[in-house]
Amino acid sequence: MSRIRSIHPGFFTDEDLVSVSMGARLLFLGLGVEADDKGIFEWKPLTIRMRVFPGDNVDVAAMLAELEGVGAIRRYEIGGKSYGAIRNFRKFQKPKTPNDIFPATAEMLAFVGLASETDTNEAHAFPPKGETFPPKGEKSPQMEDGGGKREEEKKEDKHPLAFDGAVIRLRRNDFAKWKTAYPDLDLMAVLQSRDDWLKDQPEPERKRWFNSTSNFLANRQQKERGARAEAAFSGPC
Repeated sequence: MSRIRSIHPGFFTDEDLVSVSMGARLLFLGLGVEADDKGIFEWKPLTIRMRVFPGDNVDVAAMLAELEGVGAIRRYEIGGKSYGAIRNFRKFQKPKTPNDIFPATAEMLAFVGLASETDTNEAHAFPPKGETFPPKGEKSPQMEDGGGKREEEKKEDKHPLAFDGAVIRLRRNDFAKWKTAYPDLDLMAVLQSRDDWLKDQPEPERKRWFNSTSNFLANRQQKERGARAEAAFSGPC
């Protein structure tokens, strides 16, 4: 789901954001990349850590709490699942073809800058009626999906997938992150086995393949390490 986003210069001097830790500020940028085009993300600290800080031992839950404490993000629940909304996200991000992935309440749509809390007719519109983009010729490359890419990146996009299965379609950068996060696993073999299992599952399970596979890999690596530790402990003296 990662997308190219623009960063407003005011980010660096925002009075609320400068009061949180440097890690929390970096996380805020990462959430902007991982959120859907409304500015909504799944509130899953473990998954977020793997996506934004794959090589760092950091407490993402604590940093989310920092950001929530200064009003930069807001947590809410729908259908028993937790989501987060990024303050004023759509005031600065104008994707050409908006992608609506996660559910949001009218209040959260207003929080991200998409609709008025009091205008119930507009509250669930996406994109809202009357939304406009900059005049032709004035749209910055960062505001277009895939915009602002270097020539090398455009060439690489011809073969963007590191794993292209029946269900799992993993981009190179995500594959590299998982490779770093789960060094004890034969990642390609595990992904193939997981893909074979997923293709026979109901559609809702197939649609959430990324998050479920991330959790699966984390559990698999933990078991692998536990088995190795047990073998080493019970080995000959």
